[in-house]
Amino acid sequence: MENFDAEWAAAPEAVRRCLAMAYEALAAGGLAVGAVLTDSNGVVLAEGRNRAYDDGPGAGPLRGTPLAHAEMNALGAARTAWDLGVLTLWSTQEPCSMCTAAASFTKVGSVRFLAPDPWALTSGMAGVSGATGPDRQIWLVAASVMFLRSVSNASPGPEESEILVRCRELEPEAAGVHDSLPPGLPIAAGVEGWLEELWPLISDAATSRQLRAAT
Repeated sequence: MENFDAEWAAAPEAVRRCLAMAYEALAAGGLAVGAVLTDSNGVVLAEGRNRAYDDGPGAGPLRGTPLAHAEMNALGAARTAWDLGVLTLWSTQEPCSMCTAAASFTKVGSVRFLAPDPWALTSGMAGVSGATGPDRQIWLVAASVMFLRSVSNASPGPEESEILVRCRELEPEAAGVHDSLPPGLPIAAGVEGWLEELWPLISDAATSRQLRAAT
């Protein structure tokens, strides 16, 4: 893998913004999922993050509700006058059935995601959205680590989340990076600082996952 600066600079704007939104959700104590809408040139037109667990003051009618998935918030930022048929909805994780239905209803042109949804993986629902899946292992691992970290932070009591336990079998590389992190919320000011600090671990995990997928 290239060094962090080179990989980050080469990543599409959609990838960078999805990861940035996911990190914002993670740092806020929410579920680390980010999503954006891009035009045919890859320019980000709208973005959103998971806000289902947000409380306190804030904007947005979905905030603090079960509907406040990242993809729903990104779609909610689109305007009725836009031709969504030429746009692409990107998400850090494979969209759930609700978000897939919303993308279909609004006639979004295409849907892409960076990493499988750990919940879908552990429940046998991975791949059912029909969206275009990951094409870079490095961002798959990065997105998965953030998601697992947010799940761990939200787990009540001393028992580990069943999602994390199962992902040690299904996504051992990302789970291994997660298990090396200190407990609690991240302290980096933004996603770039967080990724750069963890880059050797994420890069090694991505290489290992690529080798596993090839066997």
